[in-house]
Amino acid sequence: MVNIIDCIRNVATDKYAFVKIAILAIPLIMSVYTYMSGQMVLSATLNIVFGILFAAVFFETIRRSCNSEPMLLPSFLMPVRMFITLGFTILAAIPVVIINILLFMLFIFAVAQYPELLNNQIVFYITYLIFYLLLVSLFFASITQYLDTGKLYDAYNPMKIIKALSTFIVNLLVYVIQVFLFTLIAFVLPAWIILMLNGMNPMNFLFILFMCMFMIFNYLVFADYIGQTKKDSESPYNRIF
Repeated sequence: MVNIIDCIRNVATDKYAFVKIAILAIPLIMSVYTYMSGQMVLSATLNIVFGILFAAVFFETIRRSCNSEPMLLPSFLMPVRMFITLGFTILAAIPVVIINILLFMLFIFAVAQYPELLNNQIVFYITYLIFYLLLVSLFFASITQYLDTGKLYDAYNPMKIIKALSTFIVNLLVYVIQVFLFTLIAFVLPAWIILMLNGMNPMNFLFILFMCMFMIFNYLVFADYIGQTKKDSESPYNRIF
C-alpha cells in the first residue's frame, strides 16, 4: 500500500521542486486575482489555458513516477515531452471515459427507476461516493497502463485494467484519509496564522501565495501517488484480492 509521506518526500526532494512549484503557482495566482476582481472572461480564458498546462504536468509526473525516472517533476525548459504525454493520454482515456459515462448514466437510470433509494440520504450519498470512487479508480487503472509502458493498446487491455482496479480502489480510499490529515496539519494551522497576522484578509497576497503553492504541491503529490499505486498494483505482495 502506498504511503502519502513517501510521495510528499519524493516531490519535496525532487530537483528544483520548489522552483517548479512556484512557477506553477503563478498562473494559479493570476486566475484567483482575475476572478476576484470580476474579470470573468479573462478568468475563464486563463483557466482553460492553464488547465491544459496543469494536465500536461500532472500526467507527465505520473509517467515519470511509473517509470521511476531520476527527476520526478517535468522540466519546463523542455516542455514538448509533457504535451506529447498529454495528447496520447487523452487518446488512451477515450474508451474508459465512454465506459464511465455509460456507467454513470446507468446509475442515474437506477436512481430514477427506484426513487426509494433516495429515502435514506446517508445511504444514498455513501453509495454515490463508492460509485464515484469506482469510476475514478477505473480511469486511473486504465490510463496508467499507457503511462507505464508508453503503449496505447495497454490502456485498452481489460485484463490489465481489472487486475489493477482493486489496488486503485483501496489506495485511493486510503489517500482521501491521508490527504485530509496532511491538510489539517500542513495547511490549516499555517493558513490561520497568516490570516491572523494580516487582519483575516483572504485577499492578502501572502495567504493566496501559500494557498496556491500548497494546492500545486498536493496536486503533484497526488500524481506521484497514482504512479506509485500503479507500481503497487503489479507487486505480487500487495494484491488486494
